[in-house]
Amino acid sequence: MSLIDEESEPNLTSTDPLIHVPSLTNENLTKQSNWITRFSGILYSLLSSFIFVSGTFTIKLLGVDLLDALLVRFFVQTIIVLSFVLNKHYTLLGGTIWQICLQIICSGTGALGFVLFCLAVRYIELSDINTLSYTRVVWTVVLSVIVYRERPSTGTLIALPLTLLGVIFVTQPNFLFTSKPTLVKNIDDKFRILGYAMALGAALTSAINVLLFKQLISASTDIKTSVLNFQFALAMLVILILNQFYKIFYIQLTISWISFLSWRFLLAAVVCVLTISAGIFTQKSIKREHPAVYSLLGSADIIFALLLQNIFTSVQSNFYALIGSALVICSVVILGISRIINERNIQKKIKQNVNKNNEIC
Repeated sequence: MSLIDEESEPNLTSTDPLIHVPSLTNENLTKQSNWITRFSGILYSLLSSFIFVSGTFTIKLLGVDLLDALLVRFFVQTIIVLSFVLNKHYTLLGGTIWQICLQIICSGTGALGFVLFCLAVRYIELSDINTLSYTRVVWTVVLSVIVYRERPSTGTLIALPLTLLGVIFVTQPNFLFTSKPTLVKNIDDKFRILGYAMALGAALTSAINVLLFKQLISASTDIKTSVLNFQFALAMLVILILNQFYKIFYIQLTISWISFLSWRFLLAAVVCVLTISAGIFTQKSIKREHPAVYSLLGSADIIFALLLQNIFTSVQSNFYALIGSALVICSVVILGISRIINERNIQKKIKQNVNKNNEIC
């Protein structure tokens, strides 16, 4: 199985508020996924969530800097994706001037979001990071309403305040909560706030990245998913290499080969390489599932992180953090149900129009 297969091109529909694509056709309406395909999409998504969350959780327990361990992964990933792209004779950076600019911004926002996520791991618990990062689903819809000047749906209007309330419960600011969260009792307030800000920044940049990614692959058939994934991997690799130079020459941190050859770092590096499979499963899930359903399945990240944290560490989630996670998940569930209902209504209208045209003929 190749890392980037053209089979993994996202299954986009005109009811997805994030992009503009051609209207649904009668041929699309006749395509029905069998039960096996439907089940495999859900399984791929859950496997992807578990592999990524458990991998990140393991590296944090090992005490290895995630940005150091990821250097090995993205070196391997860049080579694999580049080999695939060159084998297919795809253009590494093509299209119009505007599309090239969008590709650069897309890879930059994707890499920035990933780096912010990794930096947040240093300061706050993984369950909080996943909860705040998961708000990207709501921010994506909100940004699409602003960018495309769409009329916000009822689901969006309900989901947004729930998301904001969930963020408040997870971060638990001092001016609203008199007692500090037990999760971060050993972490200075300024670093805790910094971690929360990075997690929210990762969510916002990821939302922008999703908009750009889907706009690019829907605007031109010459821009392939594999090429965009290569650009992202290359951007990440450059950032991770610059991070090493920053440690050595700016903060003058002495890095010995012994630390890179320690069993902790080697295990963290292997775990990072294995998480490449999470990306493969994600693409397979996107191919098989409705975008709204895929968004709902993403909540498994929060659930897995909470389970791992409360089972394998002494840090226990307090009541407010659990409420915040539940509110964020509920907001995405409302959005997903709203989008599914909206699509069904559109398909129903199209079927009615097709039937009327057949009667006239």
